Amino acid sequence: MLALLSDEQQMLKEVAVQIAGSAGPANPSDLHTRDRAAAWQSLAQSGLLALRTRDDEGRPVGSGVEVAVVAEALGAGLVPVPYLGSAILATELLALAGAHDEAEALAQGVSRTGVLLDRDLSALARVPGDGPTYGWDVDGAAAALALTDSPDGPQVVRVSLETGFVPVAGADLTRTLVRSDGPIGAAHLTPVGRPLSPEDLQRWEALTLTAISADAVGVMRAAVARAVAYAKERVQYGVLIGSFQAVQHMCAEAYVSAESAASATNYAAWAVDELDPTEALMAARTAKAQCAAVARDVTETVMQVFGGIGQTYEHIAHVHTRRALTDRQVFGDEGTQLLRIADVRLTGE
Repeated sequence: MLALLSDEQQMLKEVAVQIAGSAGPANPSDLHTRDRAAAWQSLAQSGLLALRTRDDEGRPVGSGVEVAVVAEALGAGLVPVPYLGSAILATELLALAGAHDEAEALAQGVSRTGVLLDRDLSALARVPGDGPTYGWDVDGAAAALALTDSPDGPQVVRVSLETGFVPVAGADLTRTLVRSDGPIGAAHLTPVGRPLSPEDLQRWEALTLTAISADAVGVMRAAVARAVAYAKERVQYGVLIGSFQAVQHMCAEAYVSAESAASATNYAAWAVDELDPTEALMAARTAKAQCAAVARDVTETVMQVFGGIGQTYEHIAHVHTRRALTDRQVFGDEGTQLLRIADVRLTGE
């Protein structure tokens, strides 16, 4: 599909790309030296943390398209800050629950809140429960949001990450993961705002899947661009490796896969605020399924184009692959999404 950005969206993209360029790692060792606090402050000062807060008329400040634009730029830069976890997923949950003051606090960048996921990272955690549960994309966050059942519907609750959670080594080197193996009792839950309606949850899930898909698109597009640039300068047997037909085919297939995922994500981003929640969620599931199906192949192809150096820890290629693999898993891979699409199309539920 042909997707054109407005002048304001193009400016937003340029700001996000500029921040990502200064905050993202050029190689894995940069992940230990980058000033993550400064990057977060830059996002806050640019207003990029406030896209899903609400204006005076109760509408999101930024659309799904604008969220996707920023998420793709930060994904492309492998920026190690919790933009999806705090600025998008948690802020949108708070706004839908009517906790606007807390959403504004996150937008100011003075505090961070993540989300709590179930044992296979495929859904927002339901508590109380026996666990394990995971706090995902929680760098600098003191708490994470989950859901609990209430007589009036799903209730957003805050769970402290300061007790009972320990850091775990996930595949993704750019985002923080913590785990609780013990039960999370009712005494540890703090209700936030009002209960959510089924439409609220569908709208939130549509935005969530779309934002993660946009991050994956950014990761894939940047990885392919690096590989193509390398193929144009790396010489083997006296010629550029980009002159070999096998390398050309690998790069071309990776490019087509990444761009097909981008097309599905662009439509889902538009659908977030323009279609009814059921159809918006279907578009988001389609985008997530497309991104998840190709993310591993695209980024592993890039590692192959780089040859032996692309297989080493010191090279940036595996950081792309690790982030892509996590994007694939979080909130469900292609198998999960396609089964849910089939359920809706075959049963209407």
